[in-house]
Order: sequence, then C-alpha cells, then structure tokens
Amino acid sequence: MNILCFGDSNTFGISPVDGKRLSEIERWPTLLKQQLGTGFEVIEAGEPNRTLVNNPPFMGDKSGIKYLKPYLEAHTVDVVIIQLGTNDLKARFALSAIDIGKALEELILAIKAFYHGNAQPKVIILSPPKVHEVGSYKSIYAGAGIKAEQLSIEFKAVSERQACVFIDGFSLLAACESEGVHWPSEEHKRLAKQLLPFV
Repeated sequence: MNILCFGDSNTFGISPVDGKRLSEIERWPTLLKQQLGTGFEVIEAGEPNRTLVNNPPFMGDKSGIKYLKPYLEAHTVDVVIIQLGTNDLKARFALSAIDIGKALEELILAIKAFYHGNAQPKVIILSPPKVHEVGSYKSIYAGAGIKAEQLSIEFKAVSERQACVFIDGFSLLAACESEGVHWPSEEHKRLAKQLLPFV
C-alpha cells in the first residue's frame, strides 16, 4: 500500500527550534511508516511554503494543485494525506477561511478527476493547528490565529461533501507557542499515532 503525505513545511518536518529538518525518527510521515511496518510505502511530499492554490511572491511555484499531479503520475497511490492550509492563512493573500476551503475542494476534485472514475485513493484531510502570531511570524500571519479555527470548520464541511476522512488538527495539534507555526517533535508523534487507524 502506498501512502502519499502531501503537505507543507510541517510535513517536510521543519523544526521550530532551529529551522532545520527533523530527523526520520521525529517527523510524522517517517514515524507513520515505522508504525505501519512492512507492506506499506510512505511517500514524503512536504514542501516549505506550499499553499493550496496560490503562489507566494518571490518563492517560485509552490501551488499544491500544480505539484500534486506529478506525484499521482509517478506512484500508484492508495491513500493521500493532505496537510495544507497554513500558508494560505498568510496576510498577504487576504483569503477568508471560506476561500481556503474552496481551494481545498478544488484540490480534492483534481484528485478525483485524475483517476477518471477508476479506483479512487482514500483521501485524508488534516486541518491546520492554531497559528501563534509571534516573533518573525507576527506580521506575516496577522489575523491567522482566529482564521485557523474557522478553517477547521470549513475543512470539515469540505471533507464531508467529498467523502474524505477529516482530522481536526486545530483540536489535536499545537504549533510551537514561541515560534508560532511549526510543530514540536511531540506533535509529530501525536499525529502519526492518530493517523494509524485511518490508514
């Protein structure tokens, strides 16, 4: 069974402590693979600054909807775990939670269209945890603290409409309070454990 973990820097595994990548025994996709054991292949597809649809200025093409298709073409995928939405909360995009929810739905529909009615992979949606507007992220994520909670509601509604599994990251996970956006290693462990029965 092949599991595609498609997300942003928290899927890539950026540490809130030093900004480096967490090791294979710390980040959630590799922890999930270790717990699943033989017969499961976990494809790590995390990219810092990745959004659902929009491209961040000066950072190249980070739009998730453009980068998902090559992964689907390259791999036989049984499960897709989507961990996106945090970067869409950035103030520069001026998107509402409803706007971001629509972008998620567009991504899910793109997955369904890719398979043209053939066997569809299971899609698991993880909503973003709360963003703390602190330090260097204070102005970048201005207003994101409240919007992340609204986003959880929107993502749940989209998941129900599209028959996807929904995991409420806002309730389950906690970003580092002093750094603001990235998850401590303990949260990666918590997520891997939570995902196990759904996979």
